Amino acid sequence: MNAVETVAELFEMGLGIENCTQEQGMLRFQLSEELSLYCHANQQSVPRNGKTIDWAQVTRLKLIRIGGGK
Repeated sequence: MNAVETVAELFEMGLGIENCTQEQGMLRFQLSEELSLYCHANQQSVPRNGKTIDWAQVTRLKLIRIGGGK
């Protein structure tokens, strides 16, 4: 995650990422069959394209939890 400048680059890498809540900016990274990493966009003002988050402008994520699969 440190190797990219924006969150959009993580999507381009083909990682197992689910956009859980587009309005609030929660992402779930599938680490293994039993383990996921949950993050939120973490910026003073989260950039948006209308009602959706502009992931190409998001440069920070906040780890919310590491836990069971789906």
